[in-house]
Amino acid sequence: MTQFVYLTQSGKSRYNRRMKRLLQKMKDTLAALSGRVRAHLSGVKWYFYLLDGAIIALMIAAGVFFIISKNAPDPRISVSVSADGRSTNYVVNEPEEGMSISAFLRAQNVRVNKGDELSADGNQLIADGTSVSIARSFPVAVRSMGNVSVINTTGGTVGDALRLSGVEYDAADELSHLSFADLVPGMKIVHTDVVTEYTTAKRTINHKEKVVYDDDVYNDTEPVIIQKGSDGSKNVTQRVIIKDGVEVSREIVNQIIITPATDEIIKKGNKIHYQTKLTGEYRIYKKPPKAGVDGWVEMKMDYITAYWQGSRTATGKRPKLGTIAVNPYYIPYGTQIYVSGYGYGTAQDTGAFRKYKRADGTPVNQLDLWMNTEKEGRRWGRKRNVTVLVKLG
Repeated sequence: MTQFVYLTQSGKSRYNRRMKRLLQKMKDTLAALSGRVRAHLSGVKWYFYLLDGAIIALMIAAGVFFIISKNAPDPRISVSVSADGRSTNYVVNEPEEGMSISAFLRAQNVRVNKGDELSADGNQLIADGTSVSIARSFPVAVRSMGNVSVINTTGGTVGDALRLSGVEYDAADELSHLSFADLVPGMKIVHTDVVTEYTTAKRTINHKEKVVYDDDVYNDTEPVIIQKGSDGSKNVTQRVIIKDGVEVSREIVNQIIITPATDEIIKKGNKIHYQTKLTGEYRIYKKPPKAGVDGWVEMKMDYITAYWQGSRTATGKRPKLGTIAVNPYYIPYGTQIYVSGYGYGTAQDTGAFRKYKRADGTPVNQLDLWMNTEKEGRRWGRKRNVTVLVKLG
């Protein structure tokens, strides 16, 4: 597209067209004059030669004048401007005092926004053949460390936008786009600052407890420490990942033991401790109760005997080790009783002895202990005046 623009009112003629018209007019005039002279001097031969010479001289003079005027410097210049995908060619009278590219663009109402780039220096004076390209800028948003900045640029890469925003980054940082990706209008770039730190701290190594079992020692025997344990120490190195100033992960990457821990070895009994060695014993050993503690009281028995026959007790239970026949006059059914040499039992049965009387007429206070075999029952026999513990509370 070409536009003819005159920047001054100096009155310079549009000489090219006028010169052509003038030359044509001279040619027409000379031709007409030659025709008239020829007609007037018809028959006089030497006059034709003289006339032809004059005409030739005039035509040579006119041609010289035309050539000189044609080669004279053209006072107009051509300036080309490209912007927004369109190119415009301006033909203007050359300014007498010169004009800068920036002033020329303003005079032609060509918009130049902040951030737009010119292909030439705006202070450069225009001349014939001057060509100017305007690269339009576009916005790009950059977010880093919680701050958002908007820059106007005509192009480049993501890395260029970060540098223009004053954002320093390295290979460990995270970017929403590749650093060499081309910028596009409206692009939003997110930069996450990633810092990797290593910390080393001294930590305690807790000792472990190992247990060895002895089959010859009762399992309720107090454990014995064979080897006393002790804690150790170590240096632990951790890798800490920090993103935008916030710790996001921590992992152990190395451990160096300074002092090893010593295990504590404890020996425990593995042998089951039953209350007695009677046949069919199933009751696990418990320490004897103490009179006056937890409702246990001492009670003196007139007799303690044993029995091994019968399938049901007075309370409807099947007899077993721990089943004790009592005189309900003194001991209610369900009462717990401890007899030395027999262990713990429960009042669940009675016998004919409940009808026996002492010399003073009071009922006999007797216990009859269940045994699984006649042999063990007879071995127990009949014991007199034995003190037992009864839980009455």
